[in-house]
Amino acid sequence: MSDAHALLGLQPGATTQQIKRAFRKLAMQWHPDRNPAPEAVEHFKLLRQAHDRLLAALLDDEEARDADEAEAADSAAASANTRSRGPDRWQTLEISFEDAFLGATLPVCVRTPQPCGHCGGGGLEKLSVSRLCEPCRGSGRISGAKGLVRCPECDGRGYRNTQACSHCAGSGEEVVERWLQVVVPPGLIDDDELRLAGEGEAHPDGRHPRGDLRLRIRLAPHPIFRREGRNLVMQRPLSALRMLIGGPLRIPHPAGLRTIALEPGVAHARTLRVAGAGFPGRGRRTAGDLVIELEPMLPQTPDKHLHALIEQLELALGNDAARHFPELARWEADWVDE
Repeated sequence: MSDAHALLGLQPGATTQQIKRAFRKLAMQWHPDRNPAPEAVEHFKLLRQAHDRLLAALLDDEEARDADEAEAADSAAASANTRSRGPDRWQTLEISFEDAFLGATLPVCVRTPQPCGHCGGGGLEKLSVSRLCEPCRGSGRISGAKGLVRCPECDGRGYRNTQACSHCAGSGEEVVERWLQVVVPPGLIDDDELRLAGEGEAHPDGRHPRGDLRLRIRLAPHPIFRREGRNLVMQRPLSALRMLIGGPLRIPHPAGLRTIALEPGVAHARTLRVAGAGFPGRGRRTAGDLVIELEPMLPQTPDKHLHALIEQLELALGNDAARHFPELARWEADWVDE
């Protein structure tokens, strides 16, 4: 974050307005459409990344404060009810980007340990026939620090008429699974929480209600999308020719395929932003933006029948090389033209 502040000429703690103002000022200087320097493209990209990172961090801070306030309120309520209900149970619920946008009803398994019903919680079961005690080999004694001592497994008898419970492997516990159908509303992101009343731990006194089940949300990794605050960010490879002439551009989106208008421009890496098309708003948090990072792609080993077309395009553009290829025109003027 310190590098991002320095790149934009800001001090730590800069406000949203200061970040946007600094970026606009530097963008006028470094935008590739305005600055023909070879390093302009990369520097402008770094400025945009710094701008997006700082704004996303501020948004995360606001969300964290909201979460802290909600947690404090929950803690106060929980303290008041500590004696009237059982403890809360915490689990992580991983959801897809698609479910975060559209909402979903998902199954959640709640695993609860309880005394083994086979052995009554003792961890042992009776044998139909007594067996030789293996640790002491029937002698009733085993070697200890001060010589032979009574075998604790058979209590010195040399034989056993019990063994570890085959159902719980001697633990005295078994795990019971309960499956719940949980409604996930649109707009949840990492560290958001869902609370299911009465689905937590039992109270020691069975006359009191159970605690709550609190599900902490985690977004599952996605092959093309990532989250920055409430913004949805993706990289979109695109023909360099299409970037030059613009046109309709199809964009995958967790809520369904979208088509946006691409304005003609330079065939350099650039960013498109669709306001409000990021993660849906929730409570006081407004919807984020869809941020599309365009990556220009050049044709690879074109077929021979395309060579003539490419040659025509090359000649047509070369007739006004100073406008279409300013860097190339300057270089050839210095080193090739007589």
